[in-house]
Amino acid sequence: MAVKRVWLAPVVITASHWLRQELHEVEQQAGCEVEFTGSIPDGRRNARRRPIVILGADLVGRVRNPFYCGGFVVVAALDVAGPRTFSHAARISASYVIALPSGRDWLADQLLRIAAG
Repeated sequence: MAVKRVWLAPVVITASHWLRQELHEVEQQAGCEVEFTGSIPDGRRNARRRPIVILGADLVGRVRNPFYCGGFVVVAALDVAGPRTFSHAARISASYVIALPSGRDWLADQLLRIAAG
């Protein structure tokens, strides 16, 4: 008998008010629940049981070790991500770096796919 994995809600880790606001709009567009935290240790908690972790570009420089989760890690930035953001994202093994608001539709689509199962 196969055991079905129980996923927790995706998590957003950012201290940026503006990034949170953009990501709340993505959450509403996707119509799914996302947890928000401003703390890296809180975001790492149960990360392997989360299908997606969205890490704000404002905090990605503070993460020292690769960030693993049950699905993939996305680094989200406002407007265009700078070269340091990309180097930090590579260091923590992030799968994607997106710029908001232009990446809003892509991220909402990823959340919808996860919600669909």
